Amino acid sequence: MLQDQAPEVVWQLHFHPATSLSSRLYALFLLVVCVITIIKLVRIWRHAWPFRLSRQAKNPAYLGLLQATSSSVTQWTLCTFLAWGILMTISLSDDCVRLSNQRVIGTWIILDIIQDYAGILTATLSIVLFLFLIRWHLLKRIERLDKYQTEG
Repeated sequence: MLQDQAPEVVWQLHFHPATSLSSRLYALFLLVVCVITIIKLVRIWRHAWPFRLSRQAKNPAYLGLLQATSSSVTQWTLCTFLAWGILMTISLSDDCVRLSNQRVIGTWIILDIIQDYAGILTATLSIVLFLFLIRWHLLKRIERLDKYQTEG
């Protein structure tokens, strides 16, 4: 009598390699953002472990640290979305070039238009990212100025 054997199930974790330099740079950027955020979280927890916040209840310095970290994380979040938007427009443009080189009849005009819009959107997001980084710098300087005024 033959025994029924269950088929062997093999689980493999497979990542598609980054196909473009911009995708690899964005992946590196995401890694840096995660490391920075973890460092900020550890700095917060070093002063008061989770669920042990009561010992810092009357510490205005800790409140200031929390507010500054919250603001910083918000800035990193917005920066990540802007970088993602730039990556998507670059990828869209690259895909349009690749598809237009295949000379599929009837689609090259549409792809040319989409490529133009992607280029404009990339330029726009680049400028917005630049403005965002300048604003972030100004906010950090304001925080430092307030700190100097309260100390002196």
